[in-house]
Order: sequence, then structure tokens, then C-alpha cells
Amino acid sequence: MSQYLAYKFPGGEINFLPGYIPQGGLSTLEIYMRNFMLLFVTFGVFLSLIYIVWGGMQWARSGGDKQQLQSAKTKIQWAITGLIVLFLSYAIVGIVGYLFKVDLLSLT
Repeated sequence: MSQYLAYKFPGGEINFLPGYIPQGGLSTLEIYMRNFMLLFVTFGVFLSLIYIVWGGMQWARSGGDKQQLQSAKTKIQWAITGLIVLFLSYAIVGIVGYLFKVDLLSLT
């Protein structure tokens, strides 16, 4: 098959391609998706935890001010909502990976 992929130099000499065809495809895509998902989840959890701590500190410093207290509660609620969405996306990727027989969530 490599003779069909060969190229010619002037003078009639045929140079064949290497004896192998580079592999990549699904395994390479799987590695990229796994790394992206790990980075996405780690970054999302880190930001959500920072936002929860920020809301908790704002709650503690509110001093009974209803506007600051409401702002702190909203921050904490949105951070928890973000964590739920993050873990649901992780679960969806796991389910899709299982259906297509691609292990996107393992750390190996």
C-alpha cells in the first residue's frame, strides 16, 4: 500500500513512506478530553470553594445588614449551584463515555 503513497524525485527514483502509518485518532482524543475534563473539574471546584468562602466571610461581616446578608446568601447559593452543574456535567461525560466505550474519566 505504501507504494501508492510514494512520491517521485526527478530522475525516476521512488521513495517510499516509512513502513508504518502514524497512529493517533481516538486514543489521542481520549487523552486530550480526559486532561481537559480533569482541568475543568479541578478549576471549577477550586473557584466554587473560593466563592463559598467569600460568601461565608461576607455573611460573617454583614453585621445584620439585610442587603449584605442577602448578597452573601446569593453568592453561596450560586457557588453550590455551580458545583451541582459541574458534577452533573462530569456524570454526563461519564455516561456518554460508557455508551461509546471511551474511558474519558480515568486518571491513567
